[in-house]
Amino acid sequence: MDNQTEARRNAGVLEGVIANLPMFRQAPRQQVTELARTARLQHVQRGAAVCRRGDPMPGFYAVAYGIVKLALRTDAGEEKVLRLVGPGETFGEAVMFLEKPCPVDVVALADSMLVLLPAEPVFALLERDPRFARSLIASLSQRMHGLVADVESAALRGGLQRVATYLDAHAETGIDGIARVRLPVTKTVIASHLGITKETFSRLLRELAQLDLITVARREITLNDGARLAELARHGPKAR
Repeated sequence: MDNQTEARRNAGVLEGVIANLPMFRQAPRQQVTELARTARLQHVQRGAAVCRRGDPMPGFYAVAYGIVKLALRTDAGEEKVLRLVGPGETFGEAVMFLEKPCPVDVVALADSMLVLLPAEPVFALLERDPRFARSLIASLSQRMHGLVADVESAALRGGLQRVATYLDAHAETGIDGIARVRLPVTKTVIASHLGITKETFSRLLRELAQLDLITVARREITLNDGARLAELARHGPKAR
């Protein structure tokens, strides 16, 4: 593939990824094209860092494919996974506005392709297009709502309820009408995100299986009774 062909292909990928982000779906195609000209594709291998805590952030990122984790690590080496970011999702917007360094470690959990959108073109679009400004505010507000929900879950819900909530939120119904969850990363990472240990996560999955709410086959979890699982997610286990 010659350089011109690769450049055209990359431009098409950039436009496609940007146009499908929720905050850009109402933006005119011309504006998306202008942003794509300044955006950059970044291929990151599994286990590689996108940025480390304290690194400068030149803009914000969108995930084209793959998955990354946003995590904090203590001096003792313990890790807390704050967020998992998958295809069609973004991270780094708030840091871009504050013009502060990255507050977390961002590491790829699978071979991933990211799109870096530099700050200045985004700021220019904000000044020109109130609709984009509203979309970006809505995106950040939704992110804040999610963080509040995570804090509430960690502080007020037991481990079984947290696992049920995670499965209920990530279940997808196939063409056969059966709801399943495909764990996108290792149990260790998901457990850290839920504020429990890997061993506890595995034990709670077994407990849900014993209740006949789920069936576990490696990373694929089938929901046998979605209604009961959702009830458990909302209200927690009933007193015995």
